[in-house]
Amino acid sequence: MGFVVGSLRCGSSDRGQRGRVICEVAGGERVKVSRREVLFGAAGLVSLSVGGEVLAEEETSELVWKGPSSLGYTFKYPPAWTATKKQIKTHASEVLVVKDGTSAQVGLVVDPVKINSLKEFGSPEQVADKVLGVEKKKDGTLSVRTLALGSFDRDGLTYYDIEYEVENTRGMKRYISRLTINDKNLYVFTGQAKIADFSSSEAELRKVLSSLYVKKSYNNS
Repeated sequence: MGFVVGSLRCGSSDRGQRGRVICEVAGGERVKVSRREVLFGAAGLVSLSVGGEVLAEEETSELVWKGPSSLGYTFKYPPAWTATKKQIKTHASEVLVVKDGTSAQVGLVVDPVKINSLKEFGSPEQVADKVLGVEKKKDGTLSVRTLALGSFDRDGLTYYDIEYEVENTRGMKRYISRLTINDKNLYVFTGQAKIADFSSSEAELRKVLSSLYVKKSYNNS
């Protein structure tokens, strides 16, 4: 009996290899994969395409989210987490990855800007002031506090790291953000969790944040 998973059309099991199925991919090519690989994008042999973004699985069992080629970004996240795209498009690209059963999540938004580098935007301290200024204006915010700042250059791009806490009428949350600008697009990658969940999720949040890769574009003008 056949079945369909995402863009994969899979048929009956391959009798010669227990637990494996035959799937038809783009162009009509057929490949043999395990049922688990079908669910996670055929371990790199086959990708599940979702509106320009691609979900695949690496040998490490981490899932990889690949953004549109025009934006050139990827990041990794644990297979137990769930990735979704916002149905109503308010940014050039937007994806949310959630740790099921907790408040821990990581979100990436990409928006066009008029500058080529974060350094034109200001120092890490100045950018943090802008970020926290936005938080202060949200309904119910009681206080905001910067915890740590950092910056580094990688593959021709400048990145800023900002960590902060926000207390509002619903409680307190901890945030860790990584920002960069490439080809006049601002990438904001933010992990967050309620204080009660942060300690148990911190290592995973930081690992997801550190996995962000943005391919340098040389089309800046």
